[in-house]
Amino acid sequence: MQSTILNFSTQLKWQLMIEGGALQTAQRYILCGMGGSALASGLLAACDPDIPITVHRDYGLPILSATDLSSTLIIVASFSGQTEEMLDVYDKAREAGLPLVVIAAGGELLSRARRDNVSRVILPAATIQPRLAVGYFLKALALITGAKGISDELESLVATLNLAKLETDGQFLAKQLVGRLPLFYSSGRYAALAYFWKIMMNETAKVPAFSNTLPEQNHNELESFGAGSSAIPFTVVILEGADDHPRVVRRFALLAETFSALNVPVEKIFLAGATPTARVINSILLASFTALALALARGVDPSAVPIIENFKNKLKK
Repeated sequence: MQSTILNFSTQLKWQLMIEGGALQTAQRYILCGMGGSALASGLLAACDPDIPITVHRDYGLPILSATDLSSTLIIVASFSGQTEEMLDVYDKAREAGLPLVVIAAGGELLSRARRDNVSRVILPAATIQPRLAVGYFLKALALITGAKGISDELESLVATLNLAKLETDGQFLAKQLVGRLPLFYSSGRYAALAYFWKIMMNETAKVPAFSNTLPEQNHNELESFGAGSSAIPFTVVILEGADDHPRVVRRFALLAETFSALNVPVEKIFLAGATPTARVINSILLASFTALALALARGVDPSAVPIIENFKNKLKK
């Protein structure tokens, strides 16, 4: 896994093409995907909130009016091409005659798209976990949504990434998380980043983890840390961006003070990078290095996901 993270720039430089004809124009986009295949939607929105993209993590079609669906491009994403929820989404979208594009590395989803001459982006058939292929998905979504500026910036970031520092910082943070339950907090803009950190802890480090955003956390979850909750080994990780609302920044500071008084450890990460896209990519890599170091510290295999695979196999029966 370390080599996959160190070679992340390969994903940012990937030159992709749409097969199966030109994409239909759309007023909005819905990325339909599960797990790692769905992560890039929120991350792209963090790079540019003006991109009208949302995510659908379920069977069937999103609940929208017929008019809204007809002006929406449905993006069905599955790295393996075998995700049963996405095969269901694909079939329902085809039955409804909706604008559709597929992102996959292979599998049944790609076979159906080829059979039906549906527009498709074919991901490199690399033997990596979908959560580690988020760079490929970001490039694909930038192309599909017409976000050429973000696509170009992703490529230009290759020259500025300081992987050695990110790996060292990740190893340091991992030491603070051994034996702890991490809680990742961000502003609303970077909610997808906080969720990405959670996912990396779950799948790579094999530890429960949770994410939330401010100011919402202050209105409900904050109260749960009283009445003996301090006995639970939580560690709060605050992800703060330079473009966060000033009142959210103030809330982060007060939150750190509050948790300190409650004897809950706090780690504060200032999202590094001159632009939102740079902050997203740097944080993705830092999260990946941290999760890898934590997995090694815990003596677990960072790549294998046996419980998930066993669950999927039982579903097939």
